[in-house]
Amino acid sequence: MTSTRNNNNFNLSAIITSGKNKLDFAGIHPAEREAAWLMEFVLGKKNVSSKTQITENQKNEFFQLIDKRAEHYPLQYLIGNVDFFDTEIQLTTDVLIPRPETEEMVEIACDLLKNIPGEIICADLGTGSGCIPIALAKKLKKSNWFACDVSEAALQVAKKNADKNIVSDKIEFFHGNWFNAFPKDVRFDFIITNPPYVQEGEILQKELDYEPSSALFSGKDGLDDYRIIISNLSDRMNPSGVFLGEFGDGQASALIKIAKENNFENVKIIKDLSGKERFINFSAHS
Repeated sequence: MTSTRNNNNFNLSAIITSGKNKLDFAGIHPAEREAAWLMEFVLGKKNVSSKTQITENQKNEFFQLIDKRAEHYPLQYLIGNVDFFDTEIQLTTDVLIPRPETEEMVEIACDLLKNIPGEIICADLGTGSGCIPIALAKKLKKSNWFACDVSEAALQVAKKNADKNIVSDKIEFFHGNWFNAFPKDVRFDFIITNPPYVQEGEILQKELDYEPSSALFSGKDGLDDYRIIISNLSDRMNPSGVFLGEFGDGQASALIKIAKENNFENVKIIKDLSGKERFINFSAHS
């Protein structure tokens, strides 16, 4: 008679190594770490050891995930969540996967906002998963958020994440394109955005084929959405308002030009931890 109990006869190390080899062959790195993450996900526990029991169904599920990851399907979508600035964010393919650079932007935002006295009315343009306002609402209790996205499906993900992180009372979500999504009489002390900034036709890594293209591409030079956003800032920022945005390689000079064409003179370009020009920051006043 075949036992249906958890079976410890499977060699867990050999299974993980087999998964790692498949990922290695597909050019996925770090293959060993990703194979271990997927095994932890399947087993629902961390610190898996050779004594950890695994069923045949779990083994099959592991290799199904490995096969999908070998097709460059993003690991974060397979697992369904990501850690972002000490916050767990749930993901679906309706939203972009938050990047470490965006965590850096949240850190910069914390430094900017801590010097603003009293309650702060903030906007996140193109919120996606909601990771930016959720992380900042948790970190800065004095901040109150308006967040928008043109994707209704993305907003549903963001709302669930806000609920999960117990900041729903600090964030109001709006469906629509940039400032058009918000009530016309609201002006903001702080505006942050990680908008689409990839040039049309640019060849990206395979994983990005699975992410929403509408959240990636923005015209021939990647700055069409930035032109819309910056041209409307004067009407939506308070006199002492502050703007912060993330952009891509080689776009700094063009963004500075766009800002100056809209009468913003005190433009700062901030580098990310890898030394690349990544963030644009300026205030409403000259």
